[in-house]
Amino acid sequence: MKTVWKYLINYQREHFDWKLYASILVFLAICIALNYRYDFEDSVIDSYTGEPIKWLWMFLFQGGPFLVVCLILFAFNKKREWLTSQNYWLKFVVGFGLLALDRSFYGFNFLKTTLPRLEWPFIVKCLNWSSSLLLVVVPLLILYQFLEKDEEKNLYGLSFKKFDPKPYLMMLGIAVFFLGIGSFMSDLQNFYPRYSHSGPAMYIRSTDTPEWMVATFFEICYGSNFISVELIFRGFMIFAFSRTLGSYAVLPMVASYAFLHFGKPMAETISSIFGGYLLGIISYNTRNIWGGIMIHLGVAWAMELFGWLQSLR
Repeated sequence: MKTVWKYLINYQREHFDWKLYASILVFLAICIALNYRYDFEDSVIDSYTGEPIKWLWMFLFQGGPFLVVCLILFAFNKKREWLTSQNYWLKFVVGFGLLALDRSFYGFNFLKTTLPRLEWPFIVKCLNWSSSLLLVVVPLLILYQFLEKDEEKNLYGLSFKKFDPKPYLMMLGIAVFFLGIGSFMSDLQNFYPRYSHSGPAMYIRSTDTPEWMVATFFEICYGSNFISVELIFRGFMIFAFSRTLGSYAVLPMVASYAFLHFGKPMAETISSIFGGYLLGIISYNTRNIWGGIMIHLGVAWAMELFGWLQSLR
């Protein structure tokens, strides 16, 4: 934990400007308030599910806050060279294009007509959660060879160099403690566990599969999604843009990461700002994302567990 605190303190010393940070927080606060007041993502963007235009919506939705924070950095004279950098704009289009594809993908819908009626909801849910491995992880690892020819070969943080799991286990323990307390909030209870919203009862009834196998399969698929989340947010958005934004790349990443949570309970969206900020600083300093993957998976599965326990009350 001492190392983590050192990273955080050093980053604050080098980057903290209360006007800059306040501007970013005001921007995020306004966006969060508007989203949860008008249910923008769920009511507007998700209404285009199954239509190609949803890709454009998601590209703007995820790339917009990243770009706004970059403009704030420009206004405060922190980083300006990105505006005219071809490298920046190429990676912006590639990265947010893949993220938009992942968030708008509906290619498994054809299974509705080929699978038994009681089975397809669960199978499609599992495939949708795990599809990001093919839509984000594989393309980024392939494109890395072309986009980062002259950079340190760390595969956007997937290198195990300098990885020590001990501080992350301590951080995860603290996070799980507070998650346990937060699980008593009604909005979290309505959202978790995601497993119960995936139609497992119908699948079990149709296939006569033991529930522990069904639950395990779902949680593996569900967890795989967070590998791609860490790769694109704490990996790509930091290491790919550090050439033009330097260590300030953490700040626009946090904004885009908050928007990723807009379909979830507000408490989770707000906490994602601080969690993303901390994980981004750690990722930038350690040059790997495995700690973030460990914490993200642990938190996700802990929320599933607490949600299930709350459903037993």
